[in-house]
Amino acid sequence: MTKYAGFLFLTVIFFSCAGSPKTQTAPLWVTDTEKAYPDRDWLVVVEAEQDAKLAERAAVTRLAQVFRVDLISVTDANRQFAETISNVKGKKSLVTSQSSDIAQELISTSVVSGLIGLQVESWANPKGRSYANARMNRKECSARYSTMIRENEKVIGGLLEEAERNPRTFEAFRMLNLAYSFAIVTDNFHSLLTVLDPSAISKRPSYGNAEAVRSLAKSAGRSIIVTVMVNGDNSGRIEKAFTECLNSRDFRTSAEGDNSYVLAASFQLEDVDLKNPSYKFSRYILNYSLKDRGGVDLLSSSDNGREGHLTESEARQRAIRAAEQAIASNGFAVNFDAFLASLL
Repeated sequence: MTKYAGFLFLTVIFFSCAGSPKTQTAPLWVTDTEKAYPDRDWLVVVEAEQDAKLAERAAVTRLAQVFRVDLISVTDANRQFAETISNVKGKKSLVTSQSSDIAQELISTSVVSGLIGLQVESWANPKGRSYANARMNRKECSARYSTMIRENEKVIGGLLEEAERNPRTFEAFRMLNLAYSFAIVTDNFHSLLTVLDPSAISKRPSYGNAEAVRSLAKSAGRSIIVTVMVNGDNSGRIEKAFTECLNSRDFRTSAEGDNSYVLAASFQLEDVDLKNPSYKFSRYILNYSLKDRGGVDLLSSSDNGREGHLTESEARQRAIRAAEQAIASNGFAVNFDAFLASLL
């Protein structure tokens, strides 16, 4: 945990009395920590170093060790969670205002690597030796974490129910992935809560855990089958590019069948005469449309590009490769990901 020391100290936003002036009489928490902050009411550690900053850093680091979690990962999960909530649009009604407030609190309040309610205090004796305590009030912090868990449980439950009502759809897949984002941070809240209040160990979140939700999201993705049909694709390479793009996102594909969605595309190669005696040119034109089972157009777009080479056949091959790259990178892939993102 020592590798977290610098990070933890730099992310401290609030210190209750950091850098307090030297006094002759040591505060009670230095001479009798248990009497000043009884263990039944406080989670507290005290450290001594050559100056106040080092002492505070050591105290925060040691308190972090008590929680037995990777607090850097917790902080990263909090940040990603807040970003996800801020981007939710169409399904905003499924996310409570309280959970949105929680997301903001994780970013803007007194948080040290995911620890809400941390207080740090220091004191230096006349000889220059500095002492610091890092503490959390068990009752107050437990109440806050419990509230956050309950609010997020409501959102997760609502998302799971909504996804169940819309099987084999991209909407269900996105909702379950949003539920997974909630579950990750809520698992972290529960882990921190069990240290503050050991009785919470037996009170598991209603959704189980984040991995259970992640498994549901993966199953939802695998339940979606997209029929891929490409006219004019004599080599089958364009269909393969579409298929690989969808498969890489955990969706299954099929060339036929009564599936959830249909991706229909047309592909053309045209020889282009640019009056260049040394080079031959070929242009590809790709149009595609993603429709649901009812025939509703969900995504339509087109790409085109021109490639050249010394021979006509190689110019055509280069044009096909350019179309494949467009599907996998800056063309269909980008548009499809934007479509998925728009579902929430």
